[in-house]
Amino acid sequence: MPSNWRQDRLPEIVALMASRPRHEALRGLVTELLRDGFDARFSELEHERYLIDNRGGVDVAWGATVIELKSDLRNEERDVEARMPDYLRDAAARSGSERSPVGLATDGATILAYTLDADELVAIGRYQVDAAKPDELLAWLEPLIAPQPDVKPTPIAITLAFGRHSLAFGNARNRLATMWATVSNHPEVRLKRELWDGLLRQVYGDDVGSDALFLQHTYLTILVKAIAARVLDLPVDDAPAVLSGQLLADEGIVGAVEADFFDWLLLAEGGAELVRALANETVRFRLRDVEIDVLKSLYESLIDPDERHDLGEYYTPDWLAARIVAAAVDNPLDQRVLDPSCGSGTFLFHALRHLTAAGRAAGTAPRDIVAIAGNNVFGLDVHPVAVTLARVTWLLALGELLEHRPATLSVPVFMGDAMQWNLRPLGRSAEVLVEVPDGPPLRIPAGVASEQQLFEAALDELNRGSQTLAEPDQIEQAIVRAGADSVDAALLGETFAQLKDLYTSGRNGIWTFVLRNLLRPVWLSHPANRADVLIGNPPWIVYRHLSASMKDRLREALTDYNLWVGGNLATHQDMCALFWARGADRYLTEGGRIAMVLPYSLTNAPVFAAIRDGSLEGVKIAVSGGWGLERVWPIFGAQSGSSTTSTCVLFGTRDSDATLPVEIDRWVGILPRRDASNEEAEAALTHSRTRWPRARTLVAASPYRQRFRQGAVFNPRRFFLVEPVAGSRIGARRDAPRVRGIAGNLDNKPWTEVDPPEGPIESPFVRGVAVGSSIAPYRLLDIPRGIVPFEDGAVMSSQMAEERGHRGLASWLSDAEEKWNENSNKRADGTPNATLSESIDHLSKLSKQFPVSSIRILYPASGTRLCACWIEDENVLIDKNAYWCAASSVDEAAYVSAIINSQTVLDRVKDLQPVGQRDPRHFDNLVWTLPIPEYDAEDQLHLDLAEAAHYAAGIAAPIDLPSDVYFTTQRQMIRTALEADGVATVVERLVDALLPG
Repeated sequence: MPSNWRQDRLPEIVALMASRPRHEALRGLVTELLRDGFDARFSELEHERYLIDNRGGVDVAWGATVIELKSDLRNEERDVEARMPDYLRDAAARSGSERSPVGLATDGATILAYTLDADELVAIGRYQVDAAKPDELLAWLEPLIAPQPDVKPTPIAITLAFGRHSLAFGNARNRLATMWATVSNHPEVRLKRELWDGLLRQVYGDDVGSDALFLQHTYLTILVKAIAARVLDLPVDDAPAVLSGQLLADEGIVGAVEADFFDWLLLAEGGAELVRALANETVRFRLRDVEIDVLKSLYESLIDPDERHDLGEYYTPDWLAARIVAAAVDNPLDQRVLDPSCGSGTFLFHALRHLTAAGRAAGTAPRDIVAIAGNNVFGLDVHPVAVTLARVTWLLALGELLEHRPATLSVPVFMGDAMQWNLRPLGRSAEVLVEVPDGPPLRIPAGVASEQQLFEAALDELNRGSQTLAEPDQIEQAIVRAGADSVDAALLGETFAQLKDLYTSGRNGIWTFVLRNLLRPVWLSHPANRADVLIGNPPWIVYRHLSASMKDRLREALTDYNLWVGGNLATHQDMCALFWARGADRYLTEGGRIAMVLPYSLTNAPVFAAIRDGSLEGVKIAVSGGWGLERVWPIFGAQSGSSTTSTCVLFGTRDSDATLPVEIDRWVGILPRRDASNEEAEAALTHSRTRWPRARTLVAASPYRQRFRQGAVFNPRRFFLVEPVAGSRIGARRDAPRVRGIAGNLDNKPWTEVDPPEGPIESPFVRGVAVGSSIAPYRLLDIPRGIVPFEDGAVMSSQMAEERGHRGLASWLSDAEEKWNENSNKRADGTPNATLSESIDHLSKLSKQFPVSSIRILYPASGTRLCACWIEDENVLIDKNAYWCAASSVDEAAYVSAIINSQTVLDRVKDLQPVGQRDPRHFDNLVWTLPIPEYDAEDQLHLDLAEAAHYAAGIAAPIDLPSDVYFTTQRQMIRTALEADGVATVVERLVDALLPG
């Protein structure tokens, strides 16, 4: 590559390509890109090369790569797919390379990549050229066109080479799918798939496994195991040795790579070849030069952002993990550190870097530093892929120190359930249950599992007995000789009988791996093995997103720790709170420290009060400090699906009597990107010490708290919000206007893929529905029309509507109910969690709006600015995105509206709000934590506020609001007019007088 070409010329080439240049201009740009970007020799490039059979020609060919140039792929993709198979067959016939030919089609702005699989064309990649990111184009093409050695393993380089949109993943995904179709019914393969699925249910509290995700995890595991070998510069040609960990075991490193759920592809034709091909793609990276946890970037790039949000997966940025480690671990050479939900290993990476820096500063020999690391930095996670990533991250953190490792180095990162859901009482002791698909669980005495030497000896006997088909009593006696008592040995004899049956049925290749890993939490919770520092970012999964069975488990566990708060707060419970309590209870030594990344609500939400005030039962943990990060963005970022999730870090000490600190450390700032470096974070963030966030409470300081209600759940929107069918209009046929559900962007998956109902609806059931965006200061904006199936005190189902003679409504509801039953969340028996009519009247939020009050006050449930108005139209119902209250008079409605519209009230509740991507978002009932008195017509201040509100409504009403601007802009136009008039200032002074201080 010519000097300075990447800096000076590449941006010009990419910008010109993005403009979709003419054919010959594009040819010149592509040629220059190949020659100067990938060192293609002029003699190697062929232009307008005819196919061997003379049935057409290829625009550009270079070795096993053929490139078709197009004017506009938006219109020519079908033509590419028709011609590309012939080009690839021709390239395969000509090429002497072992690599499969790859075809590229481009109009400059878009690049499509293809290959042949069993002589069928397969799309393996699509790239949209971005003029602002010229290096990304080279990085995307590089693994396909000209793999270069000596690439620095940055997150972007790893992601572009192997991530979701890479050519490597596109090609491997198709080959894995083909292999899966041939071996998925093999007994051992099916067992591994089912065990993997069971572990994911423990991780996420619900059924999330799919064949596509299993294949994705297989791909990722192959890459990560190959990276582990390449850290030691080991060859990766032996596929079974790569996947089993034999390569590393031969070098004295155990526990880093094991035979697991994902070596199934070795049973399929072409499986070993795919492992070798992917492994060889990792060779070009300088893996000893890793500076951060790069593997989490690869994992994040492979999982859909919305899916990660739903699964509670928020991987910690390196700058934050490094700071937490430095704050929590003050003596790394002597303290044992455990991350009980280690994910990809970010905290382990920085704990090890912290340890090695301390060792070097103390003059500790490199060999001793590695040995200390093996004894001091532990990881645990029930996610099988996360554990594989974390183990390799553990090795990457040691870097060049691995050259000084002892003869045997055990990587102390284990696949196990930190919450120990599988531990149950057994007489005076306990036992660990290991689930077996389609069979009773394997039972292991906890006393054996907690003693490593005894457990390994017992496991060896179980393995030996399976291979020799020994009898259970023989194994029982052998385990007694190994040191177990007779009761535990008898239980293991029963377990062996099950293992023997599994062995003889061909379901035997995984149990050593499963047992050794899943029992590690019991060993780590033994008093002699507990940690001095518990650290990490536990899963954030709220109660309402768990399966029914996991809800029961979580409720019982939180109750044991005095953390369960029922009623309306039940849905706000979170799995992360249990990690705080049970993690400290089972893994933290007396006086040990805990530091966890948690939702910001842990600092002030009522559901977590027991954590803050130290009133947990069964374990004593005092919160010793906190970091408020609610104004730092992005931490997890929009790309992780969690841009609206505000964050904190809590620090605590076990068995301490300290009280909650008065102050919290607070950082504020906008980071340049989600994976900002520590230097960038240092420059972007400002620090201060502020008062600990004021505790939120649902005990109202205002009597209006009991009067305001949230609106009804008109979800999915397309079933209830409607528009007139083209050619008619609502009101044209008064008895039954024909309408269609609005298929807009207000619904989430799966509803976005469901067609809305359409048909005539009896006019009494077509009403206005005021949503949050319908509300502005002192006036209403657009109110959509909606279907409201309510009559005579009841929310109607389709059957009820039919029985009452409402045929149009009955037909509409029948269609909606059928789609609801198919797509809504299900119970374990496959039935919907709630019927459609139950959902719309959840907590009676619809039925309590009847009979409709003649005067109601409205304000939106969320936003960056409060606003309120009143409505006197009894034909309008209120949606869940708004709160409403029946007013005794228009003056009362005006009084309350004036208070809510004031900046004074917003300023006084803003610190209580959950924080969105950049600003606080949800209001809900927070306004009523202020001492706002009920309207009193005898109080002059109340009368003055009502009068000011009436005047403001007169200013707001005639403002001509453009229909083509967003509702927030319309609201701001109204506020601007009120400020210009001066009435806004009057209201602020009156509210300040009403609510002094």
